Amino acid sequence: MKSFLMCALVLGSLALSLKPGLAETNQTNATATTPRLPAPSGTFGIGRIGYEWIDLSRPDAYSTDPEAHRDLMVYLWYPSPRGNAGEPGWYLPGAKEMDADPDLQPRMQQEFEAAWPLIVSGKIRPHAIDNAPVAKTPKAFPVVLLSHGLGGTGFEYTSLIEELVSHGYIVVAIEHTYTALAVEFPNGKIVPFHREAIPANLSADERFKRMMAGAGLEISTGASDLVFVLNRLEKMNKAGSRHFLLSGRLDLKDVAAVGHSAGGDFATRACQLDERIKACISLDGGMPPVSAFPEYPDGKRFHQPVLLVEVDHSGDRKPFSETQYSDYLKKKEAELNSCPIGSYEVELKAPGLVHGSFSDYRLLAAQGRVGETQTALHNLRLTQSFTLAFLDKYLKQASEPLLDNVSRDPEATVTRYGH
Repeated sequence: MKSFLMCALVLGSLALSLKPGLAETNQTNATATTPRLPAPSGTFGIGRIGYEWIDLSRPDAYSTDPEAHRDLMVYLWYPSPRGNAGEPGWYLPGAKEMDADPDLQPRMQQEFEAAWPLIVSGKIRPHAIDNAPVAKTPKAFPVVLLSHGLGGTGFEYTSLIEELVSHGYIVVAIEHTYTALAVEFPNGKIVPFHREAIPANLSADERFKRMMAGAGLEISTGASDLVFVLNRLEKMNKAGSRHFLLSGRLDLKDVAAVGHSAGGDFATRACQLDERIKACISLDGGMPPVSAFPEYPDGKRFHQPVLLVEVDHSGDRKPFSETQYSDYLKKKEAELNSCPIGSYEVELKAPGLVHGSFSDYRLLAAQGRVGETQTALHNLRLTQSFTLAFLDKYLKQASEPLLDNVSRDPEATVTRYGH
């Protein structure tokens, strides 16, 4: 799972990939077994259904068909009755077809490494049951829009998604076409990740400007995907909508946008653009040495509280100078101070915690080895706890001591922001 922070997209470097730190837990002599995803801790079971939605207002920028429009796969994960009978779905729908594609198979193998054959064979499964019945109560569930990182997929966040759903959220995971590693559509078409080739012989300044422009376009496209999906959800949620399993069950007065890595920038830009989104979460989505959040000429700011959860990267090698990094930290502080009241920054520092710890990557990479698995599970619970606390605070109006009673937890530094 080699999704990158947006700084990698901006700077064209592998500054903070999901890979660093794997060698730190070297257990090569331990016995490897098939990894299992953690059981969700909430009271609901997990259902899942996918939809293909086409945005007729936007052309497909990379299709050879001039009549093509922006085409997305959107997966809704929703509360279902616990103990509902049925076989869990595939961890990654379309995995067998992707593995059979000679051009795509090496990319998938590189992304998922030793877990890939287990995903293809179906040995690694989620808890979600496709097309399961929806839980009868409550009448409607708050909604979380979820965006994956660059070159990743929403399914890499299955543990996070299932934890949120088990606590009564509908999670709408968007597969951002061309940003995602690969997307399978109902007609069998598979669209792989797209990266623009950088012309040779560019000066450093020209290269930087080109990457900045590309990053800005990438973020704008991802944010527009979120706004489009929210529009479609409003339309489909109306009572009497046909062919929509969750008709009338989405509480669209309580919506949050959450994203990891590049997806954090998609989510935060969508929050700047759309006041319907009530809470905003960026999971390690800062863009050093440029800014913590997207900035555009329109000058749009956040209308809602923001949570920035970051891994402590202070000891990591950086592809920029210390002066640039110092300037970035000052810029980040100013951006956080300009956020609405009720915003937070949470800096996490725990053994084995890396950029990829927000996803299933470290758990799958552990291959069932006890020490690595325990570390991965601990860090998943750590990252998920703050995500869930923030959502509960702003979408369920719950009191959250994890955020508001600042403790001396050595693994988390919580700072309140807002004007």
